[in-house]
Amino acid sequence: MRPGAVMPGVTRWPAAPARAGWPGTVATVLLATFLAPLNATMIVVALPSIASELGAGVAASSLLVTGYLVAMAALPPLGGRLGDRWGRPGFLLAGLAVFGLAALGATTAGSVYSLLAWRLAQAAGGALAFPNALALLREHVPARRRGVSFGLIGSVIALSAAAGPPLGQLLVTHGGWRAVFWINLPLVALAIVVSAVTLGLASRSRPRRPGDLTGAGRRAAAAVLRNRSFLAAALATGLSNLALYAALVGLPLALGGSGRSGPSEAGVLLVALMGTAALVAPAAGRLADLRGRRAVAVAGLCLLAAGLLSMALLGEGPGVHAMVAGLVVSGVGLGASSTAIQTAGIEAVGAAESGAAAGLLATSRYAGGAAGSALLSVVLSAAPREPVNALFALAAAGAFLALLAGARVGTGPERMPGGGGG
Repeated sequence: MRPGAVMPGVTRWPAAPARAGWPGTVATVLLATFLAPLNATMIVVALPSIASELGAGVAASSLLVTGYLVAMAALPPLGGRLGDRWGRPGFLLAGLAVFGLAALGATTAGSVYSLLAWRLAQAAGGALAFPNALALLREHVPARRRGVSFGLIGSVIALSAAAGPPLGQLLVTHGGWRAVFWINLPLVALAIVVSAVTLGLASRSRPRRPGDLTGAGRRAAAAVLRNRSFLAAALATGLSNLALYAALVGLPLALGGSGRSGPSEAGVLLVALMGTAALVAPAAGRLADLRGRRAVAVAGLCLLAAGLLSMALLGEGPGVHAMVAGLVVSGVGLGASSTAIQTAGIEAVGAAESGAAAGLLATSRYAGGAAGSALLSVVLSAAPREPVNALFALAAAGAFLALLAGARVGTGPERMPGGGGG
């Protein structure tokens, strides 16, 4: 073999400039990404207390959840583009500050609509922080470490979303519903301090020249949306989240409606899915660093679809033990595929557009979840006798469609436009 040649099947990352302190960047991003999913689910158990104290109806109090999710779906592309244009560390810190101030304001709310306004402000802060945090990973973490870094982010997102309801219940029981917002203050303060120290705002920020943000944003969005690999990653993200939310939202409803199981069994099943995904994600990211993003994404989506389909085909409804086994398989697939797809999506675009790309991926994630929740009610209504099989059929369909899209994501940054080893 000639000198410098690469053995077949071995991924060779391009040379990258040394970047000191990238583990600190990863720590910062982990703290920043913990807040948004935690607050998306933590408030759910507080809704009855909020409705009782503030005199709100079910529809009005439910806006505290749906309004937050809609804003988190709509705003991240703008937040990411702002960071692309004027420097990501500054907008990450600004987003964290807005998030914390909005949480403080929520503790003073005297009506459900003032509380909704503070919730929307929280979402705006999250939309500034989250895409810029992911773009910083793209900018500062070497390519050979990027997959495992995104795997850690995936674990944190899964764990924070899963921890939200039990933590919320604990806080509401001992401190009332306002404690759900008070708990954010020390978390935000820690994230801001770590961000300011590790990112070194004055030395690391790379502000672009001021200009027409609207025109520049349109051009950046057009460039991102013309990238086929990125579009495949965004579509796979949305469809796999459709499958995920069909299972997350549908399992408690379907089990309760069929009278076959109670809340404790539903909790065990959800832990089997999300806990497995959180455990697998970092290892899957490392595998994606070694073997390429597409291979891990496709393998993961195959496992996700197979696990969900096996439960949809189990006759009159699978038992709890069979569902645990199927959801563990699905969780392995979810943890592997989501890590590889998100990494491939961020790497598919040039570094200057990675904030906008991260924002669009977040939009795809939330939009897929909303679509899964909406389709779920239709499917459960159409199959009242076997709701569990019906929801798994819906989830499996989403996973198979995600597999078709995932087969077109990029393999690694050495083959992506602008995707240097960075």
